[in-house]
Amino acid sequence: MIRRVAFKKAIFGGFVGAIAWELAARLMSAAGLRIFDLVYVLGSMIFEPPAPVWKWWLTGLATHCLVGATWAIFYAYFFWSTFDCRPILQGTIFSLLPAALAGAIMVPQLNLMHPDLLPRLGPFAVGIGIGGPVMIVAGHIIYGAVLGRIYVRPVGYPAGKRISLNA
Repeated sequence: MIRRVAFKKAIFGGFVGAIAWELAARLMSAAGLRIFDLVYVLGSMIFEPPAPVWKWWLTGLATHCLVGATWAIFYAYFFWSTFDCRPILQGTIFSLLPAALAGAIMVPQLNLMHPDLLPRLGPFAVGIGIGGPVMIVAGHIIYGAVLGRIYVRPVGYPAGKRISLNA
């Protein structure tokens, strides 16, 4: 089976999905919910406090967008058109895979990298309260829905239609 991946479209979808996640995180934080702030954690790995906000924020956001683009390529190659459902739902279902990996593996590992900077997070950042797991799962769902919405018919024909290469 030959797979065609629209890399630019997948990368764009991953970037936009990561930015949508960050906007949701900022809104949840502004609403007073104590969240797991991935952009802060990633940015402060390079620019430790008391670095200016713009330095750690831009660095963290750029890193998060790169990770989002990488997952989007994985989605485009292995997941897109696998299931017979709407693209937004397909992207949302896909997002549960990186959500599970992030909550179970990445968050505890980030905690080990920042033992003095971060509170004791634990899996899915349960150590900071309900906002930890909510942000991890909601952020991934937002990311997946946006990715699914953007990565639609990337090669010009519906997923269920077979094409003939001998035509």
